[in-house]
Amino acid sequence: MDHVFEINLERFWKENKESLQKPFSTNKPRVAVNLPFDNHWLIGEMKVPSTVRYFSDPDYAEKINAKCNDRMEAEIGIRPFGEHFSRVVPKRIEEVFGCRFELTEGGTPWLESDVKSIDDLKKIMKDVEKLDLEKFVLPDEWYADCERLEREFNIKISLGKSSRGPATIGTSVCGTMNLLLFLIDYPEVMDDFYTLLGEKMIEYYTLLREKTGYTKRGFAFNDDNCSLFSPELYERFCYPVMERVFQHFAPVEGDLRHQHSDSDMGHLLLLLNSLGINSTNFGPTVLSKFIREKMPRAMISGQIPPMLLRNGTPEEIIEAVRSDIEDVGSDGGLVISTAGSIAEGTTLYNVKVLMYAVEKYGRYK
Repeated sequence: MDHVFEINLERFWKENKESLQKPFSTNKPRVAVNLPFDNHWLIGEMKVPSTVRYFSDPDYAEKINAKCNDRMEAEIGIRPFGEHFSRVVPKRIEEVFGCRFELTEGGTPWLESDVKSIDDLKKIMKDVEKLDLEKFVLPDEWYADCERLEREFNIKISLGKSSRGPATIGTSVCGTMNLLLFLIDYPEVMDDFYTLLGEKMIEYYTLLREKTGYTKRGFAFNDDNCSLFSPELYERFCYPVMERVFQHFAPVEGDLRHQHSDSDMGHLLLLLNSLGINSTNFGPTVLSKFIREKMPRAMISGQIPPMLLRNGTPEEIIEAVRSDIEDVGSDGGLVISTAGSIAEGTTLYNVKVLMYAVEKYGRYK
């Protein structure tokens, strides 16, 4: 029989909001928590019979999300999933570079590319240079849909805050094996590709910000595939893109510069630190103590292994939380979270165990 972990949910989330607003401070109630639930988790939790329908029928998806939120609110006190969706969405930056979305039953939407050779990539680069970005990215119907959401549900769309990172975009545009071969065999072409990517990322995310009225400084990269790059390759190809984007959207010291990668990318931490990244969520093999050693002024969001949270006993979950707090929590620069998204199959009971452990071991006052 499961042990009952009692938590005052209203107080928990009130304190959590306060604690999140005070990075690198111990003048807050406790270590904060971030729970990165995503659609993979929801599909498993709700046993969604058709992922194709879920991702292609907004009315259906809204109902599923609302039911899931009802369940989560009762168990852990939050409603993390959107219940009113856009019917028209902008094209992604990867689509600007020739990718397309594919959806098969049982999966989530996935980006595919037709690039087979370096000549294919050269052609895409020429096409991108001539592209009318606004016309391509923002369908005419999108503007009316934004007005509908604001009018009917008081939802103000804000876009341009984050992007997949240059390594991951490269794997989508070129294909993973092609990208790695191109970097070695055609480095000058790839220099041009990444220069163009940096230019277009700034143009693309500036467009989204302007059209949605988003003015807050800061930027976040989600770059799962950066682990594929050696430090030398990362510094040559990816670093300049990130540096350029950060300088444009996060120019002032203290502006958010975030990097997520749920892979084994500890070999890149010194480079990321030199980029001024001050907020992290890295893979489960990258330990909190190691991050703090290499990135002393970065907020660490992690580093609970997702599979441990899914499969571990309450005692193992509590020990993982306690260990991270003991290792790096004393400076106020820790947010307890999974190292990557919460894995499909993770029970709300186990999530509640994590919350209980933070209450027990993470208090500053």
